[in-house]
Amino acid sequence: MGKLKKILGVKWGTMKLEDNTLITFRAAVVDAVPSQEVSPFGVEFGVNIATGISVYPSQESMREVEGKPVAPPGVQPKEGWVRVKILEKDPAVEEVEYEDSKLGKYRIRVEFEPAMVSKNTQVKTLSGEPLYMVRWAPKITWEEITEE
Repeated sequence: MGKLKKILGVKWGTMKLEDNTLITFRAAVVDAVPSQEVSPFGVEFGVNIATGISVYPSQESMREVEGKPVAPPGVQPKEGWVRVKILEKDPAVEEVEYEDSKLGKYRIRVEFEPAMVSKNTQVKTLSGEPLYMVRWAPKITWEEITEE
């Protein structure tokens, strides 16, 4: 049975929002499992991926949540969401090496591009910042690594 061998490269993504907030984010390949050995793309992989963000809110965004209650951890508020336009964005990327004694070596690449952002103006996080949510457009590709 194959497994992920190593991380080949990581690039953090960034986005600047219309409210002058900066968000950095990361993409990660958690696991990869072959789902088909033969397809038009060679091996087919089921790839388990994860993301995380770090928010650097603007002063105006911080003022919006002054005096607001802290959102209960693990509970997504139902109201108070406002869409925020993405002005600039650069995707996050991670590449890993997968190796299987039968199937060979593959470079698996995951790229996350932010598609939409909303912030909640009725609550704040434990650290006193606005609560942001990001919708992603993941792109997953792979190619066989051939020894030359």
